[in-house]
Amino acid sequence: MIMPMTNRLPFIALAASLVLSLSACSKKEETSLAQSTPSRAMSASAKSAAQPSGAAEQAKDTQAATRRYLALSHHLVIESSGQDLQAQFDGAMSRAVALGAEVLSARIGKEGPLNRPSAELSLRLPPQAVEGFLASLSNARAQIQSHQRDSEDKTDQVIDAEARIKNLTDLRDRLRAMLASRPGNIKDVLDIEKELADTQAQLDTVAGLRKALANETDKVLVHIQFQARLGVQEDGFFAPVSYALQDAGRVLVQSLAGLITFVAAVLPWLLILVPGAWLLRRGIRTMRTRRAARP
Repeated sequence: MIMPMTNRLPFIALAASLVLSLSACSKKEETSLAQSTPSRAMSASAKSAAQPSGAAEQAKDTQAATRRYLALSHHLVIESSGQDLQAQFDGAMSRAVALGAEVLSARIGKEGPLNRPSAELSLRLPPQAVEGFLASLSNARAQIQSHQRDSEDKTDQVIDAEARIKNLTDLRDRLRAMLASRPGNIKDVLDIEKELADTQAQLDTVAGLRKALANETDKVLVHIQFQARLGVQEDGFFAPVSYALQDAGRVLVQSLAGLITFVAAVLPWLLILVPGAWLLRRGIRTMRTRRAARP
């Protein structure tokens, strides 16, 4: 049975409205998807941007954990003429002090009948000032004859000292808290005070050790030995013979000093052994004489 045209119109209108509603829903879903995609991309980019900072923090922590504490040192021998040695010594010390150096020792010896002029300078320099200072030591009147570089790893000692400081500090704080509670037993109070004093003494000792290690690793030790140049043109043609005679006299005096020390060490034993040996020999002779006199 075929429906008339007038009866088909409501069904056609209903179908058309369903098609339009479905197309509208699909457009809304596409729009929401398109809007959510940039936000997801932005969040992903934010996460990727946050990752390098976290990696940088992790790398920083790793670098701090693997830091090496090195005690660096330089030992130099500088040669100059005897007349310029004092000026070279004073100039090196003044430059070092201007660079913020800590002078550990300074010694200069004048020329004498048995020794040539010499000087020694020991100091600690900031690391950034070492290269410039070492470069200034060599000039037209002074030459670096030898330069020895040494490095000693102090990492284990530093880590051990820092761990001990942390443990002792925690123990001291706990003891102070216990003492502040004021227990009624006087014996307990005295025991806590004694333990607190011992802990504080240990903490002061380890803190001093850590400070000394920091001074060794944060600065560079520079030891300089100044010596006079040997030259025929400076002291005459027979200068080498004169220095050889001076050295021979020094060796003779040192040998004589060694002999005196040996005699002083052996003399008490001689005073005991020589009379004992004489008495023993006399007793043996007496016994032999008595045996021979018997019938």
